Amino acid sequence: MSESVYFLVHANAAPRQLVAVLVCSGTGLRKGANSFYVRGGDLRLQAVWLADGRCDAAPPDSPAFEYRSFSATQRAASRGFCAWLCARYPALGAALEAGAGLSPRLAPAIVATREGDSLAFHHFVQQGELGSLFVRYRDEAMPDAPLAWRHFDSLLASHAPVLAALRPALGDECWYTKWRPDLEMERKFTFMGIPDTWRLLMAFHDAIADGALPDFVPEIDREIQVWDYEQHIFEVLGANAESGYVAYIPQADGRMTVKRKWFIENSEVRRESLWGNLALGMDDIEAHVRTLTPEATRRLPSYRRKRFDAQFESLATGNIFGIYMDVCRTLDDAHSFSQCEVEYCRTRSFGELHGLQQDFDAISGFVGASLARWGQAHQQDLYSKLDFVREIADAGQAQAEPERRAA
Repeated sequence: MSESVYFLVHANAAPRQLVAVLVCSGTGLRKGANSFYVRGGDLRLQAVWLADGRCDAAPPDSPAFEYRSFSATQRAASRGFCAWLCARYPALGAALEAGAGLSPRLAPAIVATREGDSLAFHHFVQQGELGSLFVRYRDEAMPDAPLAWRHFDSLLASHAPVLAALRPALGDECWYTKWRPDLEMERKFTFMGIPDTWRLLMAFHDAIADGALPDFVPEIDREIQVWDYEQHIFEVLGANAESGYVAYIPQADGRMTVKRKWFIENSEVRRESLWGNLALGMDDIEAHVRTLTPEATRRLPSYRRKRFDAQFESLATGNIFGIYMDVCRTLDDAHSFSQCEVEYCRTRSFGELHGLQQDFDAISGFVGASLARWGQAHQQDLYSKLDFVREIADAGQAQAEPERRAA
């Protein structure tokens, strides 16, 4: 993205009182219908518009505008840009200082981008090491006259009601919604053997971060996660609405997470519930599972699940998906298998949820095509963790029958 974008700087003393517009460009800028993403430290200042009508082109030697403040290097660059800007424009520095003391860095909360015959306004929601994310909240028609500071000043004042209504959604976690929280939606790619799952995960992360899947960026602050835990699983029998499994996952703090899935046949969409922080020990799970279902259950071999996750967000819709790399081994290390899952996680948008199936197919198709291109042997299937441990149990039972008859 090379066209100009407009960062709106307002005074702390009077929220939404515009004091400057920073006109910027940069190769690390990416936008979609839902979100605007600032990646990297190459955000270049093109011009500064001020309340007094002053409109200056930035000098060629002006420092890069570093929006991020995740690392010490980023914070130092951000402070340096802020100091340079306020020294060059004393009125701007005074307006900011009159608010709550001059901030050591400059981080405008609102950015506007051109969208055909309109301006799209986005509000900052989160930043991480790689970049910062703004979510679209309003569109405005382009003015007849060339854009200037006064247009943004009047438009921003008119946005006060919608911004006030959005304020509760700007807190941590509060901007997320989810389609059917009682269902999981995932596509599976089962590997032939046990590959280097960390290498594969990082290859996906780096490729998408670099733009290989143009509509997607790494989900900020959640882009890489590592999990390692045991699952103690009970199959729920009966071939009816109760069928599926219940898994007990011991937590590091001594409590228990319980996961239940309902299904008769494997599918990409299944009913799922998760209950965490339960006061249950391993000695309690046989009795506890009987409280969850009236049907008969069968305890299956326990296994350890090592999982590497990377999560990605659509700039077009705000839908977020995980690419999960699994290695599952029985506790005696006698059996193992590995799989990649693509799963819908949640949605971050100020608009309506949409495009879920299209996004799911797009990122799943990218995963399958990438695995094939990299020569990673796999097959797309519906093979589940329940299949894995059920096959082990059934094989053990079949082997035990002749031995019992011989005895």
